Amino acid sequence: MPEQYGLILFDSTNVALKTERDLKSAGIACAVIPTPVEFASGCGIALLVTEAMVENTLGILEGCVGHRFIYPYTRERRTS
Repeated sequence: MPEQYGLILFDSTNVALKTERDLKSAGIACAVIPTPVEFASGCGIALLVTEAMVENTLGILEGCVGHRFIYPYTRERRTS
């Protein structure tokens, strides 16, 4: 079943890792994933946030450079 997420693409791995720390410090759960093939990015990793956290994530990203935010990003839910 497809679900919608926020996807953050980055120009560099350093910016991606700093953003991950900033989001987690703010209590926003995020997952580091390989950049989906349909997006060109300067970095091979992206961050995925739940739809419920999109607004909070945008607040954290405001004024930051080196990223591109994609919403909605639809992805099949993984079952384990």
